[in-house]
Amino acid sequence: MFDTIRYEYDSQDHFAKITLNRPEKRNAVSLEMGRELNEILDNLSQNKELKFLVITGSGNKSFCAGGDLYDFHGAMDEGKAYEQLRRLKTVLYKLASFPLPTICILNGDARGGGCELATACDFRFAEKNTRHGFIQGKLGITPGWGGGVLLYKRILPLLAYQWLLESDMRDAGQLQQMGWIQKLFSEGQGINELVKPFIEKQRAQLHSFKKQYINQYSLDQLADDMDMEVKNCARLWVSDEHKQAVEAFFKRGRKK
Repeated sequence: MFDTIRYEYDSQDHFAKITLNRPEKRNAVSLEMGRELNEILDNLSQNKELKFLVITGSGNKSFCAGGDLYDFHGAMDEGKAYEQLRRLKTVLYKLASFPLPTICILNGDARGGGCELATACDFRFAEKNTRHGFIQGKLGITPGWGGGVLLYKRILPLLAYQWLLESDMRDAGQLQQMGWIQKLFSEGQGINELVKPFIEKQRAQLHSFKKQYINQYSLDQLADDMDMEVKNCARLWVSDEHKQAVEAFFKRGRKK
């Protein structure tokens, strides 16, 4: 059914699991993966039995390495960059406004857009030895899918500002202290054990809790702010600094 993701539905406990399934690319997000994520989120939002949604990555080395530069850099003018980035912003907005709880299981490291995708979820549970970072600043750009806007809503604004500016990778334990990660787990721990509190709740309870949560901010304003982030990133996308950083990335790949 899908080429870049795996979809599973637990009919007993009524939750869905989406697995990013490009392990050979460290589960980097391609344009096709963006299309498939959009499709499955639309379908799941209409499921009247679903209680919550889990997103994770294939394998145990990487949750998501961010956007696939080989895919996204087919467009090097600002207009095309905006259109491509906007598709992933739509995915993140659908996650952030999803009517039921969303949980990101960080089974491996998350970088760049991988952190944006994780931030769009309500909760982040991470394997304790993983590291994560909004590294876009080291590529001459800013977050471009709306994840930067969402980060300011997930943790203290000054901590979000510092992390985005420093653009560094951080240990899961440090990120738990910052409030970005809600739970640490050991390798091999089962998903059903991690999400047990969600399984034990009625769907109506979970729906009510989520509605209260997203009522803390205006969804219309959120959409506008996320779109502005996309536009800002698209302008930087065509900068010399970003082009040089991407070319250096490609050169490293050719040497391997």
